[in-house]
Amino acid sequence: MRFPPAFAVVLAVTLAIAACAVDDADRVTVFAASSLTDVIDDLAERWEAAGGPKGVAVLGGSNHLAAQLRDGAPADAFLTADADLLDGLLSDPTPANLIQGFAYNHLVVAMPSDGPDRNPGDLHNRDLDLVACAREVPCGDTTWAWFGDLPIDSYEPSVRAVVTRLDLGEADLGIVYATDVAARPGLVQAWPQDSACPCVAYAAAALTNRGRSLLAFLNTPVARDVLTSHGFVTEPSS
Repeated sequence: MRFPPAFAVVLAVTLAIAACAVDDADRVTVFAASSLTDVIDDLAERWEAAGGPKGVAVLGGSNHLAAQLRDGAPADAFLTADADLLDGLLSDPTPANLIQGFAYNHLVVAMPSDGPDRNPGDLHNRDLDLVACAREVPCGDTTWAWFGDLPIDSYEPSVRAVVTRLDLGEADLGIVYATDVAARPGLVQAWPQDSACPCVAYAAAALTNRGRSLLAFLNTPVARDVLTSHGFVTEPSS
């Protein structure tokens, strides 16, 4: 099983696909945080190779996905960058239905790889275009908690939108996850940055019995190897 990149393009379209998939007993619909975009396809391939069912991935900002679920969007599992968003979505938070911290990530200040040299003082340089996630999504809340008040020019609805602005040369600096920089040769860290703090913990919730198969897979060494190969940390920092 491979999750085509097209699933990440338009949420409205993927929700329609997901509705069909949930009616198919042979498929599992997975709502996943957009920061998992680069790893979800490899996870899916290894999941099916291990005997898992085929699936449909719906990717987006964790808060937007949670809102869709509360509005009745069908899904079997939810992989979120903010465990608090599971409140009211998970009636039975037992280990079979919930994994807290199956992966960890941290923020970095990124820039296009062909840009000029930068330094930490440039975060407050109002002559530069700085983009970051909006406060209501996990990457935005973490940006505020870590960096405080910054002269941000554009608040984006997901970390993938920040990455896109950088890819297109529409921003000088952007605050993204370390895994985003690792996955894209066109981006680099704007200056050497401490990687000792994985500040974002991902949680996985099974919303149906079928979703439990994904959670069981995420607990395997195979899944952890895939996550670490994409730059995620699978153990909390001490």
